[in-house]
Amino acid sequence: MAAGQRRRRISGKKKRWRRRKRIIKAWCARILVLAVLLLIIFLVVRSALWVWGRMNGSEEAFVGARIIEDLGFEKDDRVVIVLDAGHGGRDQGTSSGDILEKEINLRVAERLEKVLKEQDVKVLLTRTDDTKVGLEDRAKYANEQEADIFVSIHCNYCEEDAGVNGLECYYREDSEEGKTLAEQIIEGISADDAIACRGTRTANFRVLTKTDMPAVLVEIGYLSNQGERGKLTDESYQELLAGRLADGILSFKECLETPEESDEQN
Repeated sequence: MAAGQRRRRISGKKKRWRRRKRIIKAWCARILVLAVLLLIIFLVVRSALWVWGRMNGSEEAFVGARIIEDLGFEKDDRVVIVLDAGHGGRDQGTSSGDILEKEINLRVAERLEKVLKEQDVKVLLTRTDDTKVGLEDRAKYANEQEADIFVSIHCNYCEEDAGVNGLECYYREDSEEGKTLAEQIIEGISADDAIACRGTRTANFRVLTKTDMPAVLVEIGYLSNQGERGKLTDESYQELLAGRLADGILSFKECLETPEESDEQN
């Protein structure tokens, strides 16, 4: 009798344990399904917000993005030039292997800044490190600083033809001053045979349409072209580019200053 009771107790414990296992498994399955549903909802909402942002002309603000701050320059009579190193942060721009457009843009912008500052002009950069800055924030910053000239630096890429190469300078079609600035830059670039040049073009990039001053976007070369890619990563070539870009910008600066000098003489 005692042995029979023991067997019944053991059997009862096994049944209870099996029931608990079934309950635990059922709850685990429910939790897993709920987690999957929440993930799907999160991805759908995130995608919808991204699409909404693109439709309304805004960009996603990535984690770590900084808001451009007024650097506190005192106002004087010097020409103010805003240099915009395209892309940054998670927005890498175009690339070829481990060569990233955002890094080349910043290096050339910094070298150009140095050359221009030697000519006693105020130079401001929309970004000075690897951060994401919205397109309209870049233009807004230039407007708030009452800049006289805006120059955005980028690299190009052609998937259809790796043979395409050369610098291109874009301006807004309805901007005569932007056109003159672009022409002066191309003239400066064309003075050196070491830099391939494809001339001026028009485009409605937001950094051109949202800025109040003469503005250009310079595609300094094609990362899709092996020869030009090698040049763009070379420090001496970056120095050459910066020098020739500065020549064109400073020529346009003289055009800005000439009317004022004429008025004073009259």
